[in-house]
Amino acid sequence: MKTKKKSAKSDRKLFITILQKDIKSEIRQANDIISIILFGIISIFIFSSSYNTINLGVRMPIEIFVIQIWLIIFFTLIFIMIKLFVQEKERGTLDGLTSSPVSNNILLISKVVFCFILLSFIELILLLFSFFISVPSVQILNFNEFLYYILIGIVLPTLDISICGTLVSALSMYSKNKSFVLPLLLFPIILPITSPIISLNIRLLEGELISMVVIEILFLVAHVILMFSILVLVSEELLSE
Repeated sequence: MKTKKKSAKSDRKLFITILQKDIKSEIRQANDIISIILFGIISIFIFSSSYNTINLGVRMPIEIFVIQIWLIIFFTLIFIMIKLFVQEKERGTLDGLTSSPVSNNILLISKVVFCFILLSFIELILLLFSFFISVPSVQILNFNEFLYYILIGIVLPTLDISICGTLVSALSMYSKNKSFVLPLLLFPIILPITSPIISLNIRLLEGELISMVVIEILFLVAHVILMFSILVLVSEELLSE
């Protein structure tokens, strides 16, 4: 029993150490994050300007607003995926991690959490700018509706695509044409969840009850469990040449 507790405590320390290493490394390379954020803001501005040119004086419908945001987030994920394993492999730091006493599962989970934190930070900034630039016709949500939107409409989908991004990044890090392989592998994995994510966001922003979006929630939860299970099951093969 004591051995298991010590092992669990050791795994937690290793997990925190790897996560801190990734975050500190990202802070030192702040220009990369700034460029990704600028890409998102410019994309929002172009999309909003195009809509306003056609529909003068008309506020952007929720449907178009949600599609705009998540389309940009999906493209942003590709830039973040490169940071997870591809850059680690190119710099030679991945070999040090895989040869250390860190288990492959701990390493992969730390990458999922890092991807989730990074993507959430970028999403927060993009959402704030999009509400200001796009001016969507969103009704005022009460506290519970706003909380449901954040937890179910943002956090759950972000966790799902973070797992998908980690899996694809690990799969493609040994390929020669990474820029081609990354989107090619990501597309069929996230395609099934695009409609549930967009539908879920639209309905929550319209103030619908949780009972009205149970199907979308269950589908996303099932996809999270499936992708995470695959990630854990193939961890040995993913991190070996």
